[in-house]
This record gives sequence, structure tokens and C-alpha cells, in this order.
Amino acid sequence: MTSSDLPAEGQRDASAATDTADAPFDDVITLSTSSDADGTVTVTVVGEVDTFTAPVLRASLDTQLELQPEELVIDLCGVQFLGSAGLAVLVETQKSARSREVGLKLVASTRAVTRPLEVTGLIDLFTIVDGNA
Repeated sequence: MTSSDLPAEGQRDASAATDTADAPFDDVITLSTSSDADGTVTVTVVGEVDTFTAPVLRASLDTQLELQPEELVIDLCGVQFLGSAGLAVLVETQKSARSREVGLKLVASTRAVTRPLEVTGLIDLFTIVDGNA
């Protein structure tokens, strides 16, 4: 180790383990899950769904589908960006839900979500409701 490998006096070592508040993608996406008495599970997504965050969303949706709810609702009203990786997760979730005979609905009322679905022609694959439904 040379002196150039050491942090400067009074500066934090960027390579040292830090608390999760310093992780670069922690606040890019937030997921929460709720269940209703009728068997409906709602996954609420807030943030950006892109290459970095799509795997987190996918894992959460897969976990919920494994529990075989009557219906899975994905609330995307808090999504500010929906990239191609996010679109792929939604399509994969639709296929998985259909094969498990689980109803799937998207709650989408923002242009950040509806526009990518429209442009790609994927909007017709989903049952979409607005946030007031």
C-alpha cells in the first residue's frame, strides 16, 4: 500500500464500508406491500425503474406471485421513470401471473408510466386502472 492508497487527512475512505445511506441506489426506488382481506396484494413502487432497480422490483413481484394471491396490483403512481428493464419486468410478471392464474392490474396515471407502455405497444397486455379506482 502506498501513501496514495490512503485517504487524505480528514477525508473519509471511499472504499471503506459505510452505512447504507451512502449507497448510490438506495433512494432510487422504494417498494411497499399491502394485503387486503379479499386476497388482493398491492405492491406500491416509488422512484425510478431502470436497469439498476428492476431486479429489486422483479424479486419483490416474484415473491408475491409465489404466495398465489387472488390478484396482484402494481401501483406505479409514484414512478418517475420507467425504462426498458422495468417494462421487461412488467411483461415477465404478466406472464407469470397468467400461468399461476393470478389476476394482475397496474395502477398507472402518470405519463412517466403510460407513455413507455403506449410507445412500445405493451399497454394492451395489461389491465390498467387509474389511482382513484
